[in-house]
Order: sequence, then structure tokens, then C-alpha cells
Amino acid sequence: MAQKKRASSKKRSSPAKSAKQIRVIVEMARPREEEPTASMRAAAMADPLGFQVDAGFEPIPVESTPDGSRAMSLEEAGETSVIVRGTIASDQKDALAQRPGVEAVWEDTPIAAFQVDEDTVFVEPKETAAMGACPIPPCDCAPGTPKGTLLDVAKYLGADQIWAGGNKGQGIVVGVVDGGVTTPSRVAGGKINGVIDGPKADWGKKRLWGGHGEMCATDVLGIAPSAKLYDMRLPDGTPGETLSALISDALAAFQWAINRHKADGTPQILTNSWGIYKKSWDPVYATNANHPFTRKVVDAVNEGIIVLFAAGNCGGTCPDGRCGGDNGPGKSIWGANGHPSVITVGAANTKEQLIGYSSQGPAALDPQKPDFCSISHFKGYFASDTGTSAACPIAAGVVALLKQCNKGLTPAAAKAVLKGTAKNIGPAGWDQHSGSGIIHAGRAHQKVCKVVTTVRCQRERALVIRYRDLYRRTKNKKALCYYYYWLGRYYCCMYRATGKRAYLCRCHYYLGKAHCCMYQITRNRRYLCRCYRYLGAAYCCLYQTTRNARYLTLCRRYQAAARRIC
Repeated sequence: MAQKKRASSKKRSSPAKSAKQIRVIVEMARPREEEPTASMRAAAMADPLGFQVDAGFEPIPVESTPDGSRAMSLEEAGETSVIVRGTIASDQKDALAQRPGVEAVWEDTPIAAFQVDEDTVFVEPKETAAMGACPIPPCDCAPGTPKGTLLDVAKYLGADQIWAGGNKGQGIVVGVVDGGVTTPSRVAGGKINGVIDGPKADWGKKRLWGGHGEMCATDVLGIAPSAKLYDMRLPDGTPGETLSALISDALAAFQWAINRHKADGTPQILTNSWGIYKKSWDPVYATNANHPFTRKVVDAVNEGIIVLFAAGNCGGTCPDGRCGGDNGPGKSIWGANGHPSVITVGAANTKEQLIGYSSQGPAALDPQKPDFCSISHFKGYFASDTGTSAACPIAAGVVALLKQCNKGLTPAAAKAVLKGTAKNIGPAGWDQHSGSGIIHAGRAHQKVCKVVTTVRCQRERALVIRYRDLYRRTKNKKALCYYYYWLGRYYCCMYRATGKRAYLCRCHYYLGKAHCCMYQITRNRRYLCRCYRYLGAAYCCLYQTTRNARYLTLCRRYQAAARRIC
């Protein structure tokens, strides 16, 4: 009896250790017509396994599933997939994946900014035997020494010449997917102007990740000063703190951008200067293109959003210490940062030197990475803006200038024109260290705008010349009307191509003159109605551009006339 008692006592004194709780994102099937919140209720059925749903995380739809055949069967069953997140004991993760309605369970991986570690950023590294050989010598391994200012970067890239033509990124919105920014319109002491919205209710009020997001925002605006920004903050917490974020936070931010783009066409561009430093952070996300975040990035590109990612800071010459053994070619660009659909940005300086820690291809998801290099190591938001973190938003600013010139510029076309006009700093053509070379905004802009003006609008321009010459020869009033009409159409085309408001004003003005001309010939009141409407729109446009009260008077006069007649 005593022996049995002792055994019982021993059993009570050494209880089984509980498994570690891990964060996960769960992909679930649900009826297509069902509200996403119903998936939360379905997830609650997993309680016997201890899965705790994050009720504050809005369920996110996904367009496909990891298994293509399964996607087809879901479609046939009238179902779709949705992502929820939560926590579960590590030893129950596989059991959760086997539950009915669960498509897959993924770890909710921590992510980090690609800025050179602040503990070493202002320390000039010395050449040592431990450093790797520079693949395109000489390499820049001195992040604490800026090679010029942000304005010098703009001049080097030819952005200042684009500004001189009136193109500064007007009408373009760039989503800064990062650590958050502060803006004066939202919080006292805010640093970044031009911030207009964001997915979190407190957008524009928090500066986390050590100001990394504000560096990125500053660098975008340094190249495209008239662009607007969305503060797509990933981490949460108290201002000033440096907090990690999760891949599910990025998933939610991208879904917000997709929804917004469907609603009003913005943001046109997303800049991402973050990722994972080594494969061991999450081997599945690092190498599997079916990861839900990577698929969501592809959804954004398919929606028409131009997505840029920093390549990373794990180049083999002088890698960031957080890379560990994962540095150099084939071991430094992980996950969505290296997907074929995105633009992957490496780093060089204004002296055309490759930065030695710029991550090298092949990427885990695409052997042809990085795509090209942009500029880092300059005085911008910080005494020295560093990392591929700084290079990526500089490239995003360049894309904003291109997008203003050609509103129809697709993600694939933007990548192609930047690669095609880049300057080689290594072997001829593409290489795994610098991609296609260092981008040049001026050359790319000239190519994009030349296509727009000589191809896209050439039909209208040819008809303008035809009817102008016909009127000069014959003095035929109808030829004059058609001259005005096609001149208006030409300026409409130029406005769609460049976004310049002056073209819109001229478009309305000449279309108005064309219909006034046709009214004088036909006395058809329909033409008079359009005449007044177009002229009213033209003078309203001129007033908005110049604030000249005379234009406002004419705007109201023609609008009133249109209301009487139409």
C-alpha cells in the first residue's frame, strides 16, 4: 500500500510539459455566398485542439489554394478560401490541418526591416579575410559614409530633368508598407507631408521600426515630390518602439490595397523594404510560392498594382549579421521578395559601386533576381539612408514618375523599361549581383513618354494636321469644326497619358469650340448644349489650376447656359 502511495506521489510531482503556443494563419474553405465572419465561427469549432482565433483580425479571401486541383473542386462546390489567424500548441498544428474545412496551416512568421543594423550602421567596416570577395569591385561596405544627398540621388537618376517638364508624380499614390509614418495633419510634430490614408485607424500617427518607414517615405518623395502616400503600417505598439510584425499583418495590408485599388485605382505602387533575413525564420515561406502571402502579392500585381521589394541585406561581401550563414548567391533573397511578378531591387551608390551587402540571386522563387539596382548610402531622412531598404523606395519614386507619364503602365512594362534602360556596372546584360545594372529615371521616362506621344496619341495628332491643312486650303467651315474636335481629342489623349491638368483644360476647351462650330452650321441645339457643357468644364478646370476669378465667372456662366438649354 505504501509502495502504491509513493508511486502516486511521484506521478504528481512530474507533470507533462505543455507544448509551446505558436502563431499560425489558417486557410479555410467556406461557402462562396457566406460572409467572411462565418469562417471565424467555423474556426471556433477547433476549440478541442486549443486553437484560439484572433477575433481582431479581419478574415482575408484568397483567390487560389495551395493545390490547383483542390481550387477547382472548391469552385465546383461553390466554395472559396479565406485566411484567419490565431494561436495553437505546436504539437496540435498538424491535427488542426487535418480538420474538415481546413485547407492548410502556416506559421505566422515574424518579419523585419531591411535597414543596416543601427548598432553597426555608423561603423566603417574594414576589409578582413572574413569578408567575401567583391563580385563587381570595388564594393561599398561603408553605410555610415553617405555618398551625396537625396537631391544628388535625384540628379544622378535624371529625376530633376523630369521635374523641369512639370512631372513630379502628381496624381500617383504610393503605399509605404513599413513601420509607419507620422504626418503633420494627423499628429503634432509629424514628419512626412502628403500622407492621405492607411488601413489602420491611427494611420499617420505612429513611427515604429526606429523611423524606418519615415526614411522610406522621405526617399519616395525625394524622387516624386508631388506623389501622395498611404501609411500602410505593419507593426503596432507605442510610438518610438521598435516592434516586430507578422506576415499576416502584411497579408492584411495587401488586401486593403487591393480593395482600395478596385474602388478608386489607388495605390498604383507599393514599396516594401522588409522581409526575412534567413531561411530558418520560415523555410516554407522562404521557398514555397504557394504561401498565402506570396499568392496575395501576386493578386495585387494581377490587379494592376506595381509591387517593389527590397532584395535584402545578405550579400556575400559584407552581409548584415542577422543573415548568419545565409548570405551570398542563392542564399539571400527569400519569399515574396524574389517572386517573378514583383520588382526586386538591389543597391548601389551614386559612384556606381555595388553595395557589398546587397542580396544576390538566384532568389528562392526566381533565378533571375535581382532585377536591377537602385541607390542607397545617401543623406536623406537619416544622416545616411542605408540598406536595400533605401534603394527600394527610391525606385518606387522613379516608377511614380513613369506612371504619371503613362497611366496605363503595367507592372510588367514598368519592370521591363527600367531593366532595359539601366546602366550595367558588371558583366554585359543581367547578372546575379547587380541585375540589369543601375536604373535611370530620365532614360526610362523618355522611353515611356515617347511611346505615349508617338504611338498612343498619333492617330489624333494625324487627324489634327489633316483637318487643319484642309481648312487652310478650302476655308470649309466643317473642316474647321473637325480640326477643333480632333485637337480636343488629342489633348484628352495626352491628359490620359501624362496626367497633366493643362491638357485636360485644353481637351474640354477645344471640344467645346468644335460643338459650337457645328451648332453654327447646323443650328442643332444638341451641339449648342455640348458646346456650353465643354466650355463650362474648360473654364472650371482653368479656375482650379490658376484660381483666377475670371475663369470662375465664365465657368458658372456656361454651366448656367447649359442648364437652360439642355
